[in-house]
Amino acid sequence: MAILSTLACTVLRGVLPYPDLSRRIRVRRSARTLATCKPFPRDEEQVTGDDFARVALVRLLFLQRETRRAVRTRQREAAALLTRTAIETCILGLWCLLIPDAAAKLRASEYKAGAAMLTFLSSTGIIPEDLIRRAATALGESQKLPDVRSMTQQIDSKTAATLAIHLYDLAYRPASQYFTHSTNSALRRHVTADYGYAIRPANCWVRRAPVRLVDACVGVLAGAISNSVAAPAGLFVRYGEDHAKRVLPPLLVTIGRGTGHRLGPTGIVSALKEAGATRAYLSGVGASDTSTEREARLRSMYDSLIARLDIADVPPEAIRPVVDHFVARVLSEWDAAPER
Repeated sequence: MAILSTLACTVLRGVLPYPDLSRRIRVRRSARTLATCKPFPRDEEQVTGDDFARVALVRLLFLQRETRRAVRTRQREAAALLTRTAIETCILGLWCLLIPDAAAKLRASEYKAGAAMLTFLSSTGIIPEDLIRRAATALGESQKLPDVRSMTQQIDSKTAATLAIHLYDLAYRPASQYFTHSTNSALRRHVTADYGYAIRPANCWVRRAPVRLVDACVGVLAGAISNSVAAPAGLFVRYGEDHAKRVLPPLLVTIGRGTGHRLGPTGIVSALKEAGATRAYLSGVGASDTSTEREARLRSMYDSLIARLDIADVPPEAIRPVVDHFVARVLSEWDAAPER
C-alpha cells in the first residue's frame, strides 16, 4: 500500500541522522557574505525591504547556531522555542523582501510598540501617560503588522508557491500550540499516560526536528535573497529543501508515541502482522473477491487496530471519517495498480 510506504519513508527521514556538516559550513559562509555584502543604511527612511531581509538572514544564522547548541545539550524546550522564532524570522524576511511597502509598515509598527513598552514609567509616576502617547504620535502614525499567517499568504500569492504556508503549517502553528502558548495541548504534556503528573513535560518532537527546520529556514531566505539580486541560489535552495523534507510535524510525533504506548510491543507486532496479511490479501488472495468483500476485509483491519488503541474518549463520529478516507485511498490505489 503506497500510503504506508510514504508514511514509513517520512518517518525514517525524520528520525535518521543526516550528516551535512561540510555543506552547512559552505551555506553559512555564503549566506553571511550575502547578508553583509553592504552596510545597513544610516538613514532610517532609506532602509528597504531588502535591507530588513538581509538583517533577518543574519538573525537566522545566529538562531541556527543557538538551536544546534540547545539540541546538542538536550534543552528541548529551548530548541523548540528557538525554532518557532526562526520560522517567524524567515517569514518576516520573505515578507519584507517580496511585499513593496513592508519596510514602511515594519518601521511604523514600532511606534505603538515603543509606547507600550514605556507605560511602566507612567505607572511609577515618572512620566505621565499622555506625554508618552504624544511622543509616540510625533514619531508617526502607527501601523499594525499583519499576523504571521497573513504574511505567509501574501508571500505565496506573490511567488505563486506554497512554501511559506507549508513552513507555517508544518511547524510554526504546532510549536505555538505545544511550546509557546499555555494551551490545553501544552498543559497536557505534563499529564502522564496513567493520569499522573510529570514535572518534565512529554516531548512531542523528535530531537533533530528543530535544527532541520532552522537549517531549512536559512536555505529558504538565503535563496530568496539570492534570487532578488540575480545571484546563484542553487546551493541555498537545495539545502533548504533537503532539510525541510526531513522534518516530522509535532502532531505526527505525538500521535505516533501515543499509539506506541497504547499498543505496546505485542500490539505493534500484531498490528503489523495484520497489516501485512491484509496487504497480501489485496495483492493476491482477494484479487478475485468483489469490491465489497475487499472493503470489508480492510475495514476489519482498521476496526481491530482502533479496538487495540482503546480510545474510548474519542467519539466514533470523529474516527469514522478518517477510516473511510483511508479505506477509499487504499482501494483506489489497489484499483489503479497494474493488472495482477
